This record gives sequence, C-alpha cells and structure tokens, in this order.
Amino acid sequence: MNWEVGDQIGIASTSYIGRETDKRVITAIGGTASKPVLTLDAPLTYRHYAEIYQPGSNADDFIDMRCEVGVLTRNVKYRGNPEDSGTNQYGATIFMHSPGDDSLTSRISSVEFADVGQAFKLGRYSLHMHMIGAVHNSYIRKNAVNRSFNRAVAIHGTRYLRIDNNVVFGAMGHNIFIEDAVETHNYITDNLIIMAMRSWSLLNTDQTPACMWITNPFNNFLRNHAAGSDRYGFWFDLQEHGIGQNADNSICPENVKVGQFDGNHAHSTGRYGLRIFHHMIPR
Repeated sequence: MNWEVGDQIGIASTSYIGRETDKRVITAIGGTASKPVLTLDAPLTYRHYAEIYQPGSNADDFIDMRCEVGVLTRNVKYRGNPEDSGTNQYGATIFMHSPGDDSLTSRISSVEFADVGQAFKLGRYSLHMHMIGAVHNSYIRKNAVNRSFNRAVAIHGTRYLRIDNNVVFGAMGHNIFIEDAVETHNYITDNLIIMAMRSWSLLNTDQTPACMWITNPFNNFLRNHAAGSDRYGFWFDLQEHGIGQNADNSICPENVKVGQFDGNHAHSTGRYGLRIFHHMIPR
C-alpha cells in the first residue's frame, strides 16, 4: 500500500443508503506493512462493514463484503474554484474533440479532479470524449474525480477508449456515461464509483442515476465496483436505435452482441444493482 499521510480517502457505504459515506484525511500510518493502521483526522460518521462472508466449509464459496476505500488525492490537481463551485454547481471541465478516427490522442493519468463538471450545461462533463471515433491510443487511468456536478466520464461517439483504475466520489448524474448508443469496443475496468447522486439539471434519467449508464451492450465492463448510488449500479438502458447526434436507424443496440461483463460488484443502491431495460435480445 502506497498511501501517504495527508492523503484524502473516500469510504463507501455498506448500508442500504448509498450516501452513508465518509471522507477523511490520513494523519498517521502505523502498524505493519501487511496490516497497516490508519489514523484519520476525525471519527467516522457511519459504520462500515468489513467482513468476508463464508456460509460453509468450501473455501471458494464466499461473498467479499469488505467496504471499498479509495484514495482521492493525486500529486497533480485539476479543479474548479473551491470557493464558489459548490454553490453554483459550476466547476472545471476537460473537453476532447477531433473528428476522425485516431485524430486525437488523450492520455490522462494520476490526476485529481476536484469541483468539476457544470450542472445545467449540456456536454460540460468532468471528462468528455466527444465525437472522435476510434481512439486506440487514448486512456483515462488512475485518476480521482472528487465531487462533480455533471458526470465523471462521458463517452460520446467514441470507440476503443480505456477507462481503468479510476476512483469517483460524489458525482452527480450517471457517472460513466455512454451517450448515444453507438459507442462500442470501450474497456471500462477496475474502477470504483462511490455515491452516484441524482441530478435535476441533466437528462430525465439522471434523476435516477447509475454508476454506469450503458446504452450499447457491445462494451467491456470488468471488475468494477458500483459502491453506492441514489438508484442503480449498472443500468443497461438499451435504445431501439442510435440517438442524439448519432441518430441512426441502422444501429439497433437492443439486438447488438454483448461484450464482456464479468467480476463487477454493486451494493448500497437505491433500487437495483443491475438493471436491464427496456429490451435486450442480442443476436
């Protein structure tokens, strides 16, 4: 474990209420390398369960119910105005657009995004990959999104993007957002999303947000943790055809083959950990 004194951590809910989270700063690290003991700047507000449930003697038969903890601090910080971003729900954004396959390379790694995203602004997401096409050389990796007023990552008209090992804490609306139902071949792996919160300023569906909103099934979701949401963990909200700027009646996401969906966890969601809606009839 490479956590350091001064790092801020986000601690997921383990109750039925996804907002029973805690955010604290590490003030000391003791114990041993195999069993470190963290001292925090204040007591925790909520109880966080941390056990592995094993109902019988079979060592392979268990449910890992340990609380997720994510480090929110990075040594590079990109942020909105800490004085009024929260009041105005108006933060910093990164918008990436260059029409044409592989006409843009964006590699964003190990950055802390704080007070980001702009509510009431279409497309002003924390990290927005917009209408690029194939991006084989791009990735969003090992970042922390620490309070966003408009999503965490939006994948719009983009394919082959890799989103892995990121931590998101307290983002409004659908946190990882596949926008127009034409986006395919993206790899979303090993991410931790804590406390996805409803928004009244985006789409109607953002009033019932998902940690991951999936409009086309031909993407890959591996070992992600949806650790608390006002409504859903993983929502396959499959569209009849391509929508938005990519409206296309020749694309039928309800019938598209399914990519990989394996090793994902969801808990502390307001309604369902996994929702498939309306229809999913892959051919």
